[in-house]
Amino acid sequence: RIVNNNTEITSTQSVQLKEGKSYTLKIQFKKGPGINVLESDINLTGNGCTAQDKKDLAKLIWADGNLKSTGNSNYVWTTSTDRGYYYTWYSTYTGNTSQNNTDPCSKLNISTYGTGWRTPSRNELTKLSRCTNKAKVNNGMWFMNSSKGLFLPLAGHTPSASGASTGNGVVNSNLDGNYWCTEKYYRFLFGTNGHTVSDAASGAFGCSVRCVKGTKQ
Repeated sequence: RIVNNNTEITSTQSVQLKEGKSYTLKIQFKKGPGINVLESDINLTGNGCTAQDKKDLAKLIWADGNLKSTGNSNYVWTTSTDRGYYYTWYSTYTGNTSQNNTDPCSKLNISTYGTGWRTPSRNELTKLSRCTNKAKVNNGMWFMNSSKGLFLPLAGHTPSASGASTGNGVVNSNLDGNYWCTEKYYRFLFGTNGHTVSDAASGAFGCSVRCVKGTKQ
């Protein structure tokens, strides 16, 4: 089971204790996949991060990296600094401008990552956008905390005429980041010039996807 701070507790066998005997229990804690930042550790507040933002963001677990898979199953995410692949809005990898109304995060490999992963909501990414110092570091930006928070690469995007891509045709890489929301055509666009969660007017752009886990906000 999962407890606070994304700690996974499992048991490989049943335990039966008998009256009158003493026992020594050896417990090993295993951290589950993903990033969960405690409310008290959210200290990047230079863009208007509120106390409520901190409370809400602390309830979420974020993927360590962007999605980087094609096909329809057993998806993986990449390392925190890698750009990953580019997807049309709310779609598994199509290789073109088409959209199939399928959350790509729901296709993450269950044996590796567990269940419950989804694309973030507009509201969640808006809160995240406020909890940053807006500093460009290693072609990306930190959110919530600059050492154990969420690092999002400035991965750019593909134009609406190009759609999904494994990296070809990308524009504005290292200049801005574009991350899809669940709301139709909304994306989190950020860079050194500002942060906004706005309507892209089309789902045919190829944008990054950073999955999240927790009750939708």
